[in-house]
Parts: sequence; structure tokens; C-alpha cells
Amino acid sequence: MRENRKKFALPSLLLAALLLSRPAAVQPQASSPAPVVEALSAEAVIERLMAANRRRDELLAGWQVRRRYHLKNEIYEKEVERIVDVTFRAPHELSFELVREQGSGFVAQRVFGRMMEGEQEALEPENKRRSVMTPENYDFRLLGQETLAGRPAYHLEVTPRREDTFLFQGTIWVDAEDFAVVRAQGKPAKRPSFWTRNIDFLRTFKKVGPFWLPDRTEGVTQVLLFGTTWTTIENGDYTVRLNSSDGARS
Repeated sequence: MRENRKKFALPSLLLAALLLSRPAAVQPQASSPAPVVEALSAEAVIERLMAANRRRDELLAGWQVRRRYHLKNEIYEKEVERIVDVTFRAPHELSFELVREQGSGFVAQRVFGRMMEGEQEALEPENKRRSVMTPENYDFRLLGQETLAGRPAYHLEVTPRREDTFLFQGTIWVDAEDFAVVRAQGKPAKRPSFWTRNIDFLRTFKKVGPFWLPDRTEGVTQVLLFGTTWTTIENGDYTVRLNSSDGARS
């Protein structure tokens, strides 16, 4: 039973840790040459990213969002959707309230249920330490500067320093003003099971007040006997609570 759950699902621990994945089906948004911004090394970008993350952690009290999970499998022609209200209370409390569900309840529980479990596991202190964007977990290489949605960003290659389900191989884009990850693309550093042949993801973030929070995740998993599964996670309007104010809404 445990193995069957892995066969259908994306690497949910990785997706949860990306606070974020396919060769032809997920295409990055078009980017354009970036305006001139401060010339920083990869090390300097990551240092500022880590400092900004610490400041955001101090400010963030929690958030709530309505989230849509959608899955489609090519062989079994399964198409499943689940709408969930998600609530986060800093530093590591996460809850889900089911709003409605369409399609196979069995598949939804095995796939979406495991994703939600993975998000909760990723918030545990040790797992957060294993997944965070730091030189302890990754090597970084600056690829250049680009503009995403009108904002300049640093584009970096990230290489995991060990095989770990919480880490990924790929690229990130770091906003040049806020020093937050605004896009991530790649594949897991470690395959979740023998049956999983390939996994690719693309995750984008949107700015809500002073925070960049997950917007959309697209992923494709290729699994022996089960073929290709497409998964999409979409987040609606966030309600954010700040430690120093009453809150803000996207």
C-alpha cells in the first residue's frame, strides 16, 4: 500500500520543501533581458536571500488560502480535483479543510493526501533545515539576470550537495529587490521510488504584502506501469497575518 502511494504521487516532500516540476509539458514563462541591477556573486545573492528569509520569518504570523489540486493520468484516464482551504500558523502548524472533491476519491486520497502530509512533514524543524536554500544544502552558480513580470531577478543554478528527497537539481530566480525565490524549476535530487522514472516541476510565487508565497506548481511524473501523470496546484487569494499588524490580503 505504501509503495502504491509513491507510484501515483509527485515527490510531495520536495514540493512542500520548495517554499515549489517536466520536459515538454511545463514551459517556463518567457523572460526578457533584465535592467541593470547590482552585480552580485552567487554567494552574495544567497547571503542576502538567507538574511531576507530570516526577516520574513520574524514578520510572518500566518496565512490562509484556497487551493486547487488537479491531477490527470494518461493511461488510466483519471482526472481528479480537490479544493482545499489551507491555513498556516507560524512556525510549523499547517491545517487543511476539504471544500469539495471531484473524480476518484481513492486517487485523491493517495496523491493529494500524501502531498498534504508531505507539506506538514516539511515544516518540522529538522526537515526545514534539510531543505532550506543554504550553502549547507546546495552549491550555487550565477547564470545571469532576467526580468520576470517586470521585476529584475538573479538566475542561479542550484546543485544539491547530497541525495535527499527534500532537495532538487535545477534553477531558481531570486527577486533583485526583495531577495526572495520567485520561481524554481528542476527535478528531485533523489527519486522517491524504483517505479518513478522521471519527475520535473515548475513552481512560481506571487507577492502578497512583504511576502512571496506559492502561486502555481506544475509537475509531471513518469512511472512504470502507470505512465505519465500531470499535477497542478493553484493558490487563490491569500489572507496574511503579520506579527506587527492585523494582516493583509492579496
